[in-house]
Amino acid sequence: MQDTTHSIIKSARRFLSGTMLSRVFGMLRDVAMAYAFGTQESVAAFLVAFRLSHLMRRLFGEGALQSAFIPQFESLRQQDPKRAYGFFRTLALVLTLGLLMIITLSMLGLGAIWSFGGLSEGTREIVGLTFLLMPGLLFICLYGLNASLLQCEKSYFTPGVAPMAFNVIAIAGVLSLRHLSATEAMPWFAGWVVFACMAQWAVTVPRLLRILAARRKELFHNLSFHLGDLRIFVKPLLLSFLGVGATQINNALDAIFARFAQGEGPAYLWYALRIQQLPIALFGVALAGAILPPLTRALKSGDQAQFENFLIFGLQRTCGFIFPVTIAIWVMGDLGISVLFGRGDFGLDSILGTAKCLLGYSFGLLPMVLVLVLAPAFYAQGNQRIPAIASIIAVIANASLDLLFIVGFGWGAVSVALATSVSAWANVGILAWKLKAMHPLLTKSFWQSINRMALVSVTAGSLVLATRWLMFGKFFPEPQRGFEGILQLLLQGGLFTLPLLLKYQSERVAQRKSEG
Repeated sequence: MQDTTHSIIKSARRFLSGTMLSRVFGMLRDVAMAYAFGTQESVAAFLVAFRLSHLMRRLFGEGALQSAFIPQFESLRQQDPKRAYGFFRTLALVLTLGLLMIITLSMLGLGAIWSFGGLSEGTREIVGLTFLLMPGLLFICLYGLNASLLQCEKSYFTPGVAPMAFNVIAIAGVLSLRHLSATEAMPWFAGWVVFACMAQWAVTVPRLLRILAARRKELFHNLSFHLGDLRIFVKPLLLSFLGVGATQINNALDAIFARFAQGEGPAYLWYALRIQQLPIALFGVALAGAILPPLTRALKSGDQAQFENFLIFGLQRTCGFIFPVTIAIWVMGDLGISVLFGRGDFGLDSILGTAKCLLGYSFGLLPMVLVLVLAPAFYAQGNQRIPAIASIIAVIANASLDLLFIVGFGWGAVSVALATSVSAWANVGILAWKLKAMHPLLTKSFWQSINRMALVSVTAGSLVLATRWLMFGKFFPEPQRGFEGILQLLLQGGLFTLPLLLKYQSERVAQRKSEG
């Protein structure tokens, strides 16, 4: 089937439908954790350990491996399908063996560190939890490889919905441990998380086996190890490692900086990220996953106009969705946190601490999603160097700003969120600048898309703030909890949505007239 903007949206919708289910259950998982354990320091320690143990997830499972695998696989398949599927078979074997070695060495090192007597109690807790979480890395990375091949085969629902299995098992773990204190529960919960990683991988296996069974002639035509294709693959993979690896190191440093700033800091950031990552996952990841294979195929066929058309389409859709979401977070983020998490051990201090971090993250929401759309344009051209350089510069800026905001200004955990947002703008600025030199129409389209949505989004936000002033005499009253908070969120959300619906309806009418 020929690639079109319609087929990209159709693929993104399939990915989105699966991701939506996963994210709903992911939010339920976080609600359960907030209710059962709040933002206690042991919870913060677990979240730091989770980031450290999954430091290589974006290298060997998602991100770097995916951005290098899809162009390589599509290129080989165009030349010879037998080589392409043989390459996948070889990569799966090498990745499995490599991960087993990395996990074993990491656990030995962590065990040695844990047995060292000079560690503080908090550091010892983080090291122990990281040790327990390490085996999950194998399954989450193999899931990423399976998802990459499924996307090449235009199967988007299964990769999108697979994380739901992770979340369902994690929820079961939280509910089974809720009678324990956070300190007692976290080691047991680490075991549940490893099992959840295994389940996420297992969901992709049946669909993958059906695809490979239909391709068994290509898969087993030649049982050689395709080392030549693997060597070609290594170069773009290493370049992707530079960018994604720098970002992952930065994420781990963020958690450490937040722990240094406040004992509960990593927990505040975690719950804020859950809300901030929702639109990124529902739209940015879905669109990025759907757009990379068509971009690659357009370039391989020499259709430069189609390549630019797909990318401009992706930019326009991104701005049209993310800009209103950003404004909504600015005016209703605190109320949303209260409604989602404000119960049990998650008190007012936790709500306000998380709301500050969410506000800091929201400034970087648009550039974070734009990076997901712009980076595939470089990957499709086999150019991992520019995204890698942009990521490294952003990481350096982020770490520098973390130090300045935390040590210099004493802003606490919100410093990490602000630094992340500023560095995201640096990242997307570099990508946009390079693309402008190669494709002048792209940057022009980007600004046109923002201008079209800016006025209506600001109008919607102003309507919510005006309503709050009339009802409470202030723009940002203390967020309501329970049923009253739900009613307030529904009212303000409805008011915010009204101008957006009117704009959408007017565009539909104008389109029908032009078609008529």
